[in-house]
Amino acid sequence: MKSKIIAAMACGLLIASCSGGDKGSEQSFAPTYACDSAVVNITVVDYDSIKNGYIEAFTYSHDALGEVAPTRLDTDGKTSMRFDLQGDMVLALMNASGEDRYGVVRIAPGEVTDVTIYPDSIVTNGRYAELNRVQCKYEPKYGMDVFNPDYFRYDMNGDDYTAAILAKYADNKAALEADTTLTDIQRMLEKGGLVNSLFSLASSRLFTGRCSYLSINGYDKPVPLDSIATDMSEANYASIIAAVDPDDEVMLMAPHGDVATSLGDVDWSAAGARGTLLGTLSTYQKAARQAYEGKVDSTLVAELKEYKNPFYAQAVDNIREIAAKRFEEASKLVSVTPDVPGEEIIEAIAAQYPGKVVLIDRWNTWCGPCKAGIAENEPLKENVLSDPDIVWVYVADESSPVPSYYKMIPSIKGHHYRLTDEQATALYKKYNIDGIPYYFLVDRKGTVTPRPDFRDHDLLVKTILEELKK
Repeated sequence: MKSKIIAAMACGLLIASCSGGDKGSEQSFAPTYACDSAVVNITVVDYDSIKNGYIEAFTYSHDALGEVAPTRLDTDGKTSMRFDLQGDMVLALMNASGEDRYGVVRIAPGEVTDVTIYPDSIVTNGRYAELNRVQCKYEPKYGMDVFNPDYFRYDMNGDDYTAAILAKYADNKAALEADTTLTDIQRMLEKGGLVNSLFSLASSRLFTGRCSYLSINGYDKPVPLDSIATDMSEANYASIIAAVDPDDEVMLMAPHGDVATSLGDVDWSAAGARGTLLGTLSTYQKAARQAYEGKVDSTLVAELKEYKNPFYAQAVDNIREIAAKRFEEASKLVSVTPDVPGEEIIEAIAAQYPGKVVLIDRWNTWCGPCKAGIAENEPLKENVLSDPDIVWVYVADESSPVPSYYKMIPSIKGHHYRLTDEQATALYKKYNIDGIPYYFLVDRKGTVTPRPDFRDHDLLVKTILEELKK
């Protein structure tokens, strides 16, 4: 796994020139428009509550390219992570086993943020310290319920569905505005969460339809997808835009970084928001994905430059520079996949290492348990499993986004292979793979044995040591 654990360090150097608008003061409740690295130093006070020695950070940023970053805590319950940021980022922190949710914090580029997790609160320093104090555990009251909706049905047509979610939005907005008990920060979080829940409902029609179907018909039956209406027109999206202020920065300040995912694949710019913050964000998310893959549509960049704040166009250039360096370093680490049918891939890879004991780890960048397992193995390569007769092989596929893949593999010691979707599908069918991580053990004679039971890490180590003796 691409370990994000680093020693505590200062980070004051800009990666590239990338600024526009408010960079802010020590305390702020506005977005940060800057590109820089950021370090997060985490301390878990109630360390005994961490059952597996890891903490997991779900990252949410303006470019919608978040990831899951499980990191190992030391014996004092401490760890550090480093991020390259284009604007501020929200981290949702939880136990890597998923049993405990600690809360969310916002971090700013160019800062070292110290995060102390107490049983009932989270305390940070830096630009968003006061915001984090409030939002770390805050659950908005006025967002629209997607999972158990009673204000729309899965079989509504696009016009009726749009009218239903807009009516619910208007009701919740009115209730929010009438609530005199909210602090200024809580009100901002509520507004950000509400507007993003509207975007999410509009952009994720199939998902919301599934939730509605299950809510109405029960959760014990499969959902017939052909029963869910998914028709949404540009006129429907234009109605959503008309109901909000598409230039209101509050959409960037939702408590869980909602704008990172709420816009979906909708082209909000084409739907009528071009030149506004909403339209620019939609365009930026597409351009950022391309930039991380080393290519950018010039028309998207030109559209970003139309926006009054130059940050988003500059951020794409910054991403492109980061990606170019990352590609140059990481591409040298990816081995050429043998040119054989997909169902023969594992045997063909194993044949590259005759006479060795080979552990083949089938993983992907988006898989939290995969990354946690890899992180557990990395230290062992320097001691218990440091034998030169052990070969570590990591096999991912195209569902691992290029940016995350190239970012992570330099710190995963071993041989890396990247399969096409067709090869991955053939492999799944041949071995009836039930999920990942999934392991194969290759003995010295080249015999390949599927070992999904190696998800038990102790068994993995014990078996490899035994195999070395043969």
